Amino acid sequence: MLRVLLMGLLALALAACSRGPDPARLEAEVQQRLDLAFGAGSIRLAQLDRRGSASDANAPGDEERLVVYFDASLRLERDLDFGSWDSPGVASLVSALGAGPRGLSGIRAGGNRAGDTLKAHGSLIYRRSDSGWTAVVPQGFKPPPAPGSLEPAASQPREQLVAAISTALKLSPGGTGVKERAIISDELGRALGNIQGRLSRLQQGYPLAGGPVSGQYARLAQAMASLLRPRGVNLTPLTTEGGLDNLRRLRDGDAVAAFSQSDMAHLALSGSGPFRDEGPYGGLRVLASLYPEPVHVLVRGDGPIENMAGLKGKRVNLGLPGSASRDTALAVLAAHGLKTTDLAEVASLDLQLALTAMRDGQLDATLQVIGEPADSIRAASEAMPLRLLPLDEQAIRSLEATRPGTFASRIAVGSYPNQDRSTPTLAVSALLLGDERLSVGEAEHLVRELFTPGLDWLGAGSIQGEQLSRANARRGTAIPMHEGALQALQAP
Repeated sequence: MLRVLLMGLLALALAACSRGPDPARLEAEVQQRLDLAFGAGSIRLAQLDRRGSASDANAPGDEERLVVYFDASLRLERDLDFGSWDSPGVASLVSALGAGPRGLSGIRAGGNRAGDTLKAHGSLIYRRSDSGWTAVVPQGFKPPPAPGSLEPAASQPREQLVAAISTALKLSPGGTGVKERAIISDELGRALGNIQGRLSRLQQGYPLAGGPVSGQYARLAQAMASLLRPRGVNLTPLTTEGGLDNLRRLRDGDAVAAFSQSDMAHLALSGSGPFRDEGPYGGLRVLASLYPEPVHVLVRGDGPIENMAGLKGKRVNLGLPGSASRDTALAVLAAHGLKTTDLAEVASLDLQLALTAMRDGQLDATLQVIGEPADSIRAASEAMPLRLLPLDEQAIRSLEATRPGTFASRIAVGSYPNQDRSTPTLAVSALLLGDERLSVGEAEHLVRELFTPGLDWLGAGSIQGEQLSRANARRGTAIPMHEGALQALQAP
């Protein structure tokens, strides 16, 4: 009986593996996506082995979709630098293959040469139609779970602390309302971060102000901590609200290093914009420029909005209040002659919630400053068609001239599913920052180890880390560099 059952399960597994496109079709689809992203004759699919399939749990209710998994060997037909800021790189490769950061190997810091071989674990999503199976999008990252409400998700210990604080404050029994619990959770998270930072510094470590748990800054901070600890750099990543919060934590001494946008760093240095009340932060210094963060202006691909002017009278998300991304988004709107009063509605959501609202027809557009590829955007492409709006050339030039730390950029073709052309936009640099509390020797050691050749950023889970290079370490900084960082970067 057991043998019969096992035979039946094996038959079902083989049937599932055989569903979907035939091997020749799958190979052709993968090669077409590589050609679209990098140009014909750049990367050749040397071998592809199908590794099974599964029903797509995120498929619309009226569609049958299949996720097809594969292993691929890729041969480079020309030199390619996958860490480049100015040409299709690891972001385009990840999107073309539907691979996660740990699904790629063979990428070399400083660039690959013709003849090199890369290995990839990838996936594509197919939709069944009357004519057979049609490729939809690469599957790639597992889509981030959409929160059920605006109340922050919390672990059981934090929930217990929230309940205890509610009791101490004599709030209503049973857990108070969503707004009250959100306030308690936010303040608790901030307090825990401060405690963590002070303990880390006490133990001769470096508290690093990263970002929200699921964000790119947080992933990079965790990757830095894991890769640099064996090299004698003890980083403790702190969960924060993002770049603006990070600059304030750094100034207050709750962190010794921090991530933030280059335009925000300049505003903090000069004491302008959101830092007007604090005054100039004269001791702020750059340790390294890390990677570009382009402005993404996203609308539905099946909707009527084709350009920035089309946002007038629409429902637009500008990002979380007090975030660095929101401040930049407001400047981008102004450069296109748009005020918030020109919009039908201004939303203040994080990227994941904004994309969910767009999917459900509650928003028309969202603006976000984020490194590419943003996994939330890639995941959202499975549920709806998305379009990146180009910024007007005149607006880009105006922002470059008036907002230090910004520069013209393009979101490379193929960075996101079904993106068949590059998109002109504005970008900032993601900076690693410190101040005079970090000694010359400490800064030199940290920066020297950060740019050690051969660090496996993809293996550590950070696509953006793959873009770190000494060649770009001073790019788009807009404020002075730390003396120790300069010494590290000038050393042979």
